[in-house]
This record gives sequence, C-alpha cells and structure tokens, in this order.
Amino acid sequence: MFASSIVSLALAATVLTPPVASQPVGEPASVPPKLTAERWIVYDADEDVVLASWNANDQAPMASVTKVMTSMVVLDNEDLTTLVTVPNFATNARGSTAGLVAGEQWTVGDLLIATMVRSGNDAALTLGYHVGGESSDAFVAMMNEKARELGMTSTSFANPAGLDAEGHYSSATDLLTLIIASQEYPDIQRLARIKTVTMPPDPNGKERVFNNTNRLLGTFPGTVGLKTGDTPWADKVLLGVTERAGRPIYSVVMHSDDHFADTAEIVEWAYSTYSINDRWMRPLYSQDGGGATVEAGIDLTESHERRLRAMAPLDDGRWNTSTLEDLPKAEAIGRWIRDAIPGVAGG
Repeated sequence: MFASSIVSLALAATVLTPPVASQPVGEPASVPPKLTAERWIVYDADEDVVLASWNANDQAPMASVTKVMTSMVVLDNEDLTTLVTVPNFATNARGSTAGLVAGEQWTVGDLLIATMVRSGNDAALTLGYHVGGESSDAFVAMMNEKARELGMTSTSFANPAGLDAEGHYSSATDLLTLIIASQEYPDIQRLARIKTVTMPPDPNGKERVFNNTNRLLGTFPGTVGLKTGDTPWADKVLLGVTERAGRPIYSVVMHSDDHFADTAEIVEWAYSTYSINDRWMRPLYSQDGGGATVEAGIDLTESHERRLRAMAPLDDGRWNTSTLEDLPKAEAIGRWIRDAIPGVAGG
C-alpha cells in the first residue's frame, strides 16, 4: 500500500503550464499572478521544470542583462589578473557607466565587477574591445557564437553592453538558458551576490563605490542574482536567481513596468508550488490529531519538514499534472522505484 501510494504520487508530479485567463488552473493559489511584464518565465532548477511562462518565445530587446553573456565570453578567454587599458571610445558610452577614464588600467576582474555590479557600459565596452583583439565586432561575433552553442536560437547580440540597437534581442526562454549556463561560472555567481564594493579611485583620487543595480539583493529573501536591465526599447528587464531551503528558482521578466515587483511576485508564487520532491516525501507523513509525524528514518531539513506538514493530499483535478514519462527526471525516478520497491515496480 505504501509503495503503490508513492508510485501514484510520482505519476502526479506538478508541472504547471502557462496561464490562460479563461481557464484558471485549480484553486486560486495555483494560478500565477498577473505581472506588468509582457514576457516572462519561471523555472524550478532543482526539478528542471518550467513552472509557468508568458510570451516566452517572443523576440525583444534585452538591455543590460546582455552583460551576463559578455562576462561569460570574457571568462572563457581571459585571465582575471590581466591589465586592460581603457579606450577613449568606451568612456563616451551612454547610459549607466562606472566612471572609467581613458588611458587608465584596470584588471579584467575589476572590470567584470564594474560590468556586473555597477552595470557600467564603459566597462563592458572596454572588456569587449580587449578580448576581441581591439575589435568590438570580433567580440560580438564571439557572443553570438556562444549563444549558438547554448542553443539560444531567438537571440542576436549587436554590442557587449546591451545598448538599444538593431539586431540586439532575445527571448525569455533564451534568457533562461543564459541563466542556467551562467551558473557554471563561479565568478559570475560571486559577482551577482556583491551588494556594495569600493573600487580603485579615479586618476584624480575620487573614490568609486559601486552599488549593485539589483535592489532585491538583501531585501527579497533568497535572492543571490543575477542581472538587471533598463533601456528605452527594452523597458525594465531582470534575470533572477533565488535559493530557499535548497530549492533554486530562476526567473526572467522582460518589458516590465517594475521588474523588481514582478520578479518578487512570480518567485513567491513559484515557492508556493509543490516540487516533485515534496510529492515523493509526502507519503512518509501521516496525519495524527491534526499534526504530522515522520514514519521513516530519512534525514530532512527543518524547512523541508515544515513544507511537508503543510502539504495537503493530492486531490483529483486540483493540479495540472503530467505523466512520469514527461518529466525530465523520469529515468532517475524510474530507477529509484525499481531499486526501492522491486516487488511493486517489477525490478
């Protein structure tokens, strides 16, 4: 009985589809909130499942979240300690800048801080010019090649900074791919967590202090990244990485009126959904006078226990579900079933 319950719950793992206004899904708490963003996607990285999306394949300007790709290409090709001379053209960059002065020298590592934390267009252009062999066009070609390698088929880069330009666009789906790829770079993860940093003074001795443009850092629980963007063509854009109780959620909002509020809304909703791990573990709990007790010797965190205690039984028709075969972890789940309960699964 215990084993058959696990099998049935595995087959009913929650996978929410993009919302359709005329067809609400389940009870109100299961329906994603309405955002000001015209395009968005939210993803459970632990389960490799897109929880919900809206216009996620539309191509649109992406603004300074471009700098995540810029940083990846730089890290692929240059050492952090290399000294770089700031070219004159970079100091004339419009939009957000780090206050670089033509002719001064910065390390690649410090320029990446100026690029990712301060979102300095001058720093991004300096890095692109250097890594491209004193050719910004060559660096942009490297960015587009990297995008093709990652399978970002709806993306085209025209500059390293994210400035509005013809041929500079992406989609929420592709930007999610960019987030996933960026998490393989420890330096990018480290940079995305920096809230405030003091940099070398300018040639006149003026102190330079950079505050991260991502205002969710230190204010929205679990925020550990990643990058903001804001230009006239793109409006407000945000790539978000949030980690709570060992469950990472990645989010993308594009063309938003308030990228911080939209991200907070969709991430809070994502954490209100149950993961497949919750579904697996729920049969280990039994209700006892309104409470719950663990029936098996499994080491769980306190936060995971709280989630399972609060979790209601799966009601027919309450959730959008997919079959086990549709889930990215289907093969691993199947192996677990065969190993753990051979009498039921035929293993």
